[in-house]
Amino acid sequence: MNFEYKIVYDTPYFYNGVSYSFDPSLPVPVPQDDPDYGRSLQEVTGMTDEEAAAIVLAAKWTQIRTDRDKLLKETDWVSGEDVPQAIKDAWFPYRQALRDITTITNPDDVVWPTKP
Repeated sequence: MNFEYKIVYDTPYFYNGVSYSFDPSLPVPVPQDDPDYGRSLQEVTGMTDEEAAAIVLAAKWTQIRTDRDKLLKETDWVSGEDVPQAIKDAWFPYRQALRDITTITNPDDVVWPTKP
């Protein structure tokens, strides 16, 4: 399964000392009569393309780690002392592949392992 990026900004980021919680390429949430209506956060703040890309990249990795940690937690039972070694051996490659996801350099290249 390939990673599908959903714009999720659970952790606010700061730009010029102000906290934001949405994709900088999206329009700012202001009323229609506001002069910034229809403009992106990037346009309003003067954020560079590189700064905006870094924010999106960080959000992708945050989401990947959150999803990966959830999947690892769901399989913690495999580490139990009462679990037969054959079952542990079947699940080990899956759990290791989940741990290795963060060694990938591009979040768009993440391929999620298949559960045994």
